[in-house]
Amino acid sequence: MFKSNQTYTIFISLCVLVFSFIGGLILFEKSTTEQQQWIINLLDARVLLAEQPTFLETIFPHLMIAVVFFLFYQHRYLRKLILIICAFKITFYGFCSSYLLQSQESSYPYVFWWFPFQLVYCILLLALANRVNLFTLSFYIIVIIIEFFVIPFVLFNN
Repeated sequence: MFKSNQTYTIFISLCVLVFSFIGGLILFEKSTTEQQQWIINLLDARVLLAEQPTFLETIFPHLMIAVVFFLFYQHRYLRKLILIICAFKITFYGFCSSYLLQSQESSYPYVFWWFPFQLVYCILLLALANRVNLFTLSFYIIVIIIEFFVIPFVLFNN
């Protein structure tokens, strides 16, 4: 029974990841340039920055999602909606992926910063949606700290 339940959870998480990412790509194609920049500026302004982001600019997008995530997790009935928060984050990941690939003259920031880090964040959020544990939570925090040190190197030294 445990193996079947775990396989089902992994399948659902993979479906959320794939369909939400594709939804972000479609949303990007259907929106205007002004709408794209407004959404990105609202949710993760680092994508639009021309200079090195501060630590607060690095941690704020994650903190925003984490606060909503853990507020939902504390309530027994709202806990079932956590996958919607994950889907929202993954949709934004697909949306910004399209923006970065279309607007950047180099794919270097996308390949070495945006894609790997956002993919790890989305997978960790999906893991946390199923069961919050200290290992996944600490790994999430460690990845945020690593990203803070990698961003300047990748974005401004290429």
